[in-house]
Amino acid sequence: MKSIRQSLLFWLISGMLTAICIAGIIAYWLAQDEANELFDYQIKQVALSLHEQSHLSPVVVLADEDPEEDNVIQIWNAKGMPLFTSYPSRALPHYHSSGFQTVNFQQKTWRIYSAQLNSQFVQVAQPMIVRDELAANLAERMLIPFFILIPLFAVLIWWVVSRSLSPLETVTKAIAARHEDAMQALDESDLPQEVRPIVVALNQLLTRLNQAMLAQQAFIADAAHELRTPLTALKLQLQLTERSTTDLMREVGFVKLNERLDRSIHLVKQLLTLARSESKTQSQYFEPVDLSFLAKEVAHDFIPLSKACQTELQLEIEPNLLVSGQQENLRILINNLVNNAICYTPNFGQVCISVKCEAGHVILRVIDNGSGIPEQERERVLGRFYRREGTEVTGSGLGLAIVRNIAEAHHATLTLSDNLTTTGLVVTIKFPV
Repeated sequence: MKSIRQSLLFWLISGMLTAICIAGIIAYWLAQDEANELFDYQIKQVALSLHEQSHLSPVVVLADEDPEEDNVIQIWNAKGMPLFTSYPSRALPHYHSSGFQTVNFQQKTWRIYSAQLNSQFVQVAQPMIVRDELAANLAERMLIPFFILIPLFAVLIWWVVSRSLSPLETVTKAIAARHEDAMQALDESDLPQEVRPIVVALNQLLTRLNQAMLAQQAFIADAAHELRTPLTALKLQLQLTERSTTDLMREVGFVKLNERLDRSIHLVKQLLTLARSESKTQSQYFEPVDLSFLAKEVAHDFIPLSKACQTELQLEIEPNLLVSGQQENLRILINNLVNNAICYTPNFGQVCISVKCEAGHVILRVIDNGSGIPEQERERVLGRFYRREGTEVTGSGLGLAIVRNIAEAHHATLTLSDNLTTTGLVVTIKFPV
């Protein structure tokens, strides 16, 4: 498992060590440049100081007990004959060019200064290893304080990282100590700028969870209340049927039992449909749906009911109109709208299903010429378990609530309006482009 603390410590300490190494390399280069300038000046002064030594014997051979890092001084006369060599065993060839040059001799690198002084040619050679060692020693001395401070820097980095991550640990402990029902917002005060968005997002999530829990509790309470009434009536009807003394009374009782059972089954189905329609994950499974074809299928399914209710079912459907959504949920939406329209339209009434494209939007309308819904009640009828007073039609009060949930899940707008040609209601679903 990845750790932010370990990653920060690793990269910060690695960066510090890398910076020290880079500083060491730069210090070595700078020290080497300084050493080159210093030693170049030194061997040049040595060479220039020899022009007054005219009394040297022709060939002077010194004892060959020379340190490896000493300068090698060589002097030739005008004819190229050697006059002086400080270390014969390390004598270098006679390089005729004057000034500074760097040469390789006997697997070593030498820095040479040559000059023509009167009738003599002076050559002073110095092994480059002297300069490299001096540069390394200078760089090492410059870096000693850094190496001493590395443990202090490491402790400081650990302390800063721990202190910087402490707000996250505080938030973690606050969440871990909470009860599963605690939905209060976390404290957002005195938080670093980087941690605050996380806490704000958590508080927003807690708010949504709280709203979802309250809605779930309200749904369960409403469902329990709505189920209790038909189940109580069903039990009473069963008791009355058991007490029947004649076959006719039993037959009537069983008919009523079947009706109440059908209502209970329908209510349970509507409750399950409502619960599914309130799921917030529906939009993850959208696909193109031919709304025109779907509306025709639903209208065909309602032909028997429309005939039984003596209601004329009209279609005004433009072909091949596609929307993005879930086909089964859209079928439930149209089913509920058409079922409500037929049930609340009196005999010999009309129900029209319209699917058209207007201003780039696919518009679904279900129009009836029933009693309609007063404007002040239109918002309430979209809620759960609400049924208008005085209606003789039996129902669960969930149809339009399901329609609203499905429309919202499809990012469509739901509008209830009056039928301007006659009486009745127009339900309009406007789908996004």
